[in-house]
Amino acid sequence: MLYKKKLPEKPRPKTALDAVRPYRWKIGLTYALTFLEDLLELSYPWATGLAIDGLISRDFQLAMPIVIAWAARAAIGCFRQMYDTRIYTQVYNDIVEDTIVRQRKAGIEATSVAARSAMSREFVSFFETDVPVVITSLIHIFGSAIILFWYDFTIGAIAALLFIPVYLVNRVYVRVSARLNRELNDQLEKEVDFIERHDRHEVRSHFTAVRNWRVKLSDAAAYNWTIIEVLSILVFVAILMRTTVLPDTDTGDIFAILVYVWRLMEGLDHVPTIVQQLIRLRDISIRIGQGASVEDVSETIEETEPDTKPL
Repeated sequence: MLYKKKLPEKPRPKTALDAVRPYRWKIGLTYALTFLEDLLELSYPWATGLAIDGLISRDFQLAMPIVIAWAARAAIGCFRQMYDTRIYTQVYNDIVEDTIVRQRKAGIEATSVAARSAMSREFVSFFETDVPVVITSLIHIFGSAIILFWYDFTIGAIAALLFIPVYLVNRVYVRVSARLNRELNDQLEKEVDFIERHDRHEVRSHFTAVRNWRVKLSDAAAYNWTIIEVLSILVFVAILMRTTVLPDTDTGDIFAILVYVWRLMEGLDHVPTIVQQLIRLRDISIRIGQGASVEDVSETIEETEPDTKPL
């Protein structure tokens, strides 16, 4: 009689995030510095408005906050940019090395591995470039909205109303972008294979297909952005009309209010790009993580072999 011996618990499949995890505290530092930079930048309109009022009243000390904030942000930004490069180039090396070795040992074709290794660069660029953009956009959007409430509740409420249609539009956009990115990445994985065969018709068909998927992604983002822009114009006009009837408002305050409105809308302009990149990186992460480890393959073989030992 056969029995099946108990096997050890199967380890969790390794993903691209596992290569990032050892660097999480160092990457966290870059995000903390980015957050601090953005907070300082968020103070610019208020500090500039204060400086304007100070110059009008001949109180030049009121110009000091903008000078201090600007100098501090410049110093932090210089350090962060040099630090980022050193961290993220090492993260990329670890991811691409692990992707190649693990997936080739798992029997995945070299053409697919090569495509996924190239995608690894985009995965790391997401952490290096796109996450800071997300942080900046969120601070511009929500930080500006909070400050607008502080200046005038009605202005803050008008600005906050813009969040509702933006959310609804992007719910639809997420579904469209996910489908288009999946099709694009499927096509890109075949690229090395087409290059190896170097058949003119196949190469032309491949790059035509890639172009078509990229165009569709761009069109979807353009529709999203245009809707947000039209709504932003209406909101800006309403806020502009409100500022004309504010009681006891200084020139510097009006300047700061308008700049914070622009900052909020500038942050919303990045939403389509951020959403599309998040969807694309999710698909890429899945592809990079595919391919079982050697231990996984050994366990699979062992599970399929009957044990001939008697009870």
